[in-house]
Amino acid sequence: MYSLMKTLAWGLGLLTPRLTGALAKLIAFVIFDAIRLRRDLMLRNLGLAFPTMPEAQMRRVARASVENFALTAFEFLRSKRVDIAGHIELDGVEHIRTALDRGQGAYILCFHLGNWEAMGAKCTRVLTPSHVLVKKVGRGGVERFVSELRTQNGFYGVKREKKGDGYNAIRDILARGEIVGFVMDQARPGEPRLPFFGVPAKTNTSFAAIWRKIPAPIIPAFIERTGVGRHTLHFFPEVKPTVTQDPEADVLRHSTEFNAVVETHVRKHPDQYFWMHNRWK
Repeated sequence: MYSLMKTLAWGLGLLTPRLTGALAKLIAFVIFDAIRLRRDLMLRNLGLAFPTMPEAQMRRVARASVENFALTAFEFLRSKRVDIAGHIELDGVEHIRTALDRGQGAYILCFHLGNWEAMGAKCTRVLTPSHVLVKKVGRGGVERFVSELRTQNGFYGVKREKKGDGYNAIRDILARGEIVGFVMDQARPGEPRLPFFGVPAKTNTSFAAIWRKIPAPIIPAFIERTGVGRHTLHFFPEVKPTVTQDPEADVLRHSTEFNAVVETHVRKHPDQYFWMHNRWK
């Protein structure tokens, strides 16, 4: 699989942006309209998040979401030959730079919108090494290829081989004044259901729990696709959670606040959000 992934990446790297975009549209048609992979789930998710959205618009948004995901995958594979962070404009970058100037490192509150692979790479290029807590992608050769390409791009995964590895890595990264990206929009088994678009959804509370123990500035950010291989990376003012003497209540409240941040920005660009994930399962 490793050799196959390298060959696929090489071939995609030869395509022009126009052909890459056309291929993504074709893939979206096949997945969404022909074989209808996760189509019902996507429409259900959109119905929960946007209950007043007309059905025809939901289908357009869902199809565009699949197209964005295909483009994100293609741009990642093409980064073997084409710089994934080469055409990214910055908006609000003063927020993250001010946070980093405090010498504590910084958390970026992020989520699956636009091309998140390009986002991590750009942060490393223009700010400081950026590390993201991510799940493994596939096994064997696929995982090896993805890991190597992410490292090449400057998108560094936080390795977690055993319990405590993630916590210790985050502590060390922040001590070096670097960035930890925390993805907030993935459901986790055993986690509480907290409001997301007004509907209870399993929510990752580990970010809030870790932040209480290893505090550092929290900067929300997302990357907006503006074309094939072109993006704008938006940074926003620091989120400052209020700490009380009740850790459990704080973790739930802070996680709910983080959900609200994600929701606010997803509402701006629902067609670029990853609706294929079963967040409300």
